Amino acid sequence: MSDLSRTPHPHAGTCTKCRTIPAGPPTAGVLYLCPPVDELVDPLHRALVGTGLPVKNPNPDMWAVEYASGELDGLATVLSTALKGPELAGIQGMILPSGRQPTTRDYMSTRPLENLLSEVQCRWLGDVLRHSRLETHFQPIVPTAEPDDVFAYECLIRGRGENGNLIPPGELFKAARTADLLFQLDRQARLTAIRAAVEHRITSRLFLNFNPSSIYTPSACLRTTFQAVEEAGITPEQITFEVVESEEISDTSHLLGILQVYREAGFGVALDDVGAGYSSLNLLTRLRPDYVKLDMGLTRGVDSDPYKARVALKLLEMARDLGVRTVVEGVETINEWEWAKENGADYVQGYLFARPAAVPPMPKRIQMAIVGV
Repeated sequence: MSDLSRTPHPHAGTCTKCRTIPAGPPTAGVLYLCPPVDELVDPLHRALVGTGLPVKNPNPDMWAVEYASGELDGLATVLSTALKGPELAGIQGMILPSGRQPTTRDYMSTRPLENLLSEVQCRWLGDVLRHSRLETHFQPIVPTAEPDDVFAYECLIRGRGENGNLIPPGELFKAARTADLLFQLDRQARLTAIRAAVEHRITSRLFLNFNPSSIYTPSACLRTTFQAVEEAGITPEQITFEVVESEEISDTSHLLGILQVYREAGFGVALDDVGAGYSSLNLLTRLRPDYVKLDMGLTRGVDSDPYKARVALKLLEMARDLGVRTVVEGVETINEWEWAKENGADYVQGYLFARPAAVPPMPKRIQMAIVGV
């Protein structure tokens, strides 16, 4: 067992970006906009007039529109519809609270209008994070030959809206990228998963997802995660950190640095979506993870598609030659599971065994059903 206190992270500085959740635009305020060229003056003025809100011209190079509580969403919708992409990217602006006069620093901190509108449209995510409305759903990863057992649970994040509606992970991360909240979401997702695992007294291995682009200095960004693991009484050997969205990784050296920190602390490492493209294959040979998860696009119909079967089989053989354990994910049919079993996959995961749930589910008794018991 590794002693987390001996690794560099407890003594490193804390990642302030990961911890800080921006307050977002004021409920009532003023939107100031500056068209960079004369050709954008008329389109911008027409769009602002179309909002139906009072429009002012505080100086020759700037327009201002004041909005009251409840009017910001409508303002953002009208502008994003009335103006074209290049116009939204070119016009610079800022949002200030009502009654506050712009300062020189404010003028120097203007941003493209498209960024301001994205922040407005995605501010619900900041509310989710500030009020800790994330929750973890668990999906079992089972041994291929004995699918009644649980080898591990993958921790999958979900959100809750103000009205209690469930927000899927794709929507959460799309908004996080748009609103520049990926660091905060990724960190809070990890901490939420650790707390949920303790609450449900999970003793099997845990697969925790992380996005490498949300970690810029591992010793700082991962400090709170490692401390949470230690305080929860979970051993590092029980946790595998799973690299997600490997197709978007451009800085392999940065990823290697992150994984080195994980490994030095005793954690396992998994690579997701292997087979989705060349990038993930290249990462497999460079990273040498403990586990690889075959992309579910390969799993779908692998038993009846010779092309998919050939590619998937070669990936399983490559992983085995490298001493890497394999997980075939996205298994939904008995035939897909049987293919994985016949071709040497170590573990399987998918709806055939259990759907993700807030209470860690036990896998269905698939094997017993087949033999008719």
